[in-house]
Amino acid sequence: MSKLAISGGKPTRDTQTNPWHPWPVWDKNEERSLLEVLNSGIWSYNGVKERAFNKAFAAYNGVAYSICAANGTVTLQLALEALGVGFGDEVILPGLTWQATAATIADVNAVPVLVDVEEDTWCIDPKKVEEAITSRTKAIIPVHLYGNFSDMDAILEIA
Repeated sequence: MSKLAISGGKPTRDTQTNPWHPWPVWDKNEERSLLEVLNSGIWSYNGVKERAFNKAFAAYNGVAYSICAANGTVTLQLALEALGVGFGDEVILPGLTWQATAATIADVNAVPVLVDVEEDTWCIDPKKVEEAITSRTKAIIPVHLYGNFSDMDAILEIA
């Protein structure tokens, strides 16, 4: 077996003649926009640029409102809070998922209930979801994973 490049083996890319592209890449428009935000003194929620984006994004989607969020983890927690999920409630999720799915459930003081996934899709198994439902079940979070989709027709019928 050959050695890894880090251990003295031959690299697959000669970075002297073919260097990696710098990242992040931006242009003058992005730089100007960034400076506007920095100079406004409002770097977090509810700045001028964010309000403008929310309005434009809502219009684009044909809805009355939109809310920016920092990442998908925040959006999961916001969704749980909007549904009133809280202390003692159970939320069903697949046993194979990113840790944020379970962490957001714990963040709202609910109980994550892990359910097995289907062999062929690696997505939550609707039959197992049905078996896991109790009187404390408040939500089901299916996760589409690795280019596969959860069986939403079956899950929505159960929900």
